[in-house]
Amino acid sequence: MNEPTLIIDNGAHTIKALWANKPTHPNASTAPQVYRNAIIRSKTERKNYIADEFDDCQDFGALTMRLAFERGILNNWDVEKQVWDRIFSNKGRGLAIDPSATRFVITEPMHNLPNVREHYDQILFEELEVSACLRIPGPLLVPFGPTATRHDEATSTDKGTPECLIVVDAGFSFTHVVPIYKGRLIEDAIQRIDAGGKLLTNHLKELVSFRQWYMMDQTMVMERAKEECCYVTNQWEKDWTLANSNQADQIVRTYVLPDFLPGSKNKLGYLRDPNVAPPSPSAFPIVSEMPGSNGQGTPVVEEQLLQLNNERFTVPEVLFNPTTIDLNQQGLSECIASCIASLPLPLQGLYWSNIILVGGSTSFPGFQTRLFNEIRSLAPQEFFVNVRLSKEPVLEIVKSGKEGVESGELGSLVSRKEYLEVGSAGLKKRFGKRFEGGRGVMLEDLGL
Repeated sequence: MNEPTLIIDNGAHTIKALWANKPTHPNASTAPQVYRNAIIRSKTERKNYIADEFDDCQDFGALTMRLAFERGILNNWDVEKQVWDRIFSNKGRGLAIDPSATRFVITEPMHNLPNVREHYDQILFEELEVSACLRIPGPLLVPFGPTATRHDEATSTDKGTPECLIVVDAGFSFTHVVPIYKGRLIEDAIQRIDAGGKLLTNHLKELVSFRQWYMMDQTMVMERAKEECCYVTNQWEKDWTLANSNQADQIVRTYVLPDFLPGSKNKLGYLRDPNVAPPSPSAFPIVSEMPGSNGQGTPVVEEQLLQLNNERFTVPEVLFNPTTIDLNQQGLSECIASCIASLPLPLQGLYWSNIILVGGSTSFPGFQTRLFNEIRSLAPQEFFVNVRLSKEPVLEIVKSGKEGVESGELGSLVSRKEYLEVGSAGLKKRFGKRFEGGRGVMLEDLGL
């Protein structure tokens, strides 16, 4: 398959787009592009931002967001269509493509609802008139990607696509544990935790608003603070004790909040280097001397600071121990163990040795180490355990899709002509799991 194909990882938080094979458009970027999957309104600027327009936002305070996804399901097609139109246009960082002359591989949520799948097809084939398309759950692309095909010397010298693989996708809405066998989902062994990046950000907002500053309407700021400050602890009791002792400065980090002043470069705040002394008051800018001021009065701008203590590790802890927020579910390690235990015994050793982490929440420092340590304690001693973290967790799926298309392993796409002949229901009957993208299989179908 040598035709240019656009890979779109249509996530609830961001959309990632990347070309497979060389695009025909002379100005097309071959680098991955990331866009906000939302329409964001700035109350101060009284302006809506769609997708990459958000790059130009000057005030991140009190933003109102209209999301296309709710609880992991695409249910606001008015928002999604506007976002897609912006991405496909030649404005800003748009891809400047003609959908009717473009082949698409687009991701859809795990266990997507049938009516939502049909709506995908109607928008893609009927409104955008794409030439060919394949809908597929994101984790199913991971076996083709750089992380899955990069085996450690200790386990294998084979560089091909693995037959048995566990994909841990820590996304915006949920965290999924997905077993894959020969390129097919084992559907009744998939595990889900109802916690993802959105819940973690909201949890941090609540903690900070209760203890320090009210930050419930500062989603973007707290999202950045979470990414900059939080980590996964591998020694919970020690860190907890330390955070509540007179040596808490070993845990505490200072996050400088944005000042929202005209011309300021501090838009989202930043993590202060603990080894650098804070600036003196004389270093703060004077409002009356800044661009856009009216010159009346000379109040000194003081920094507003967040002192993050045990919040740094209690927020990511939700993924490993959901009961900390009264979420009655297994933690991530237990979910992986339950998933593998439900698989045929002859295959379990292969799955223990081939676990891949993707998604933004796996980027927390200490995540991979903590997960490996817990899984090693849960796995039978005779099995080798290997947990690999993608070098680019957010981009792993879209890059894997590119590899799958260019290698020809992903298979053929469904053309618009085929869709128009029989519609979504007819395509499912004619092409089965090829069209559904899920290519699922039940445990009883494995024959092991």
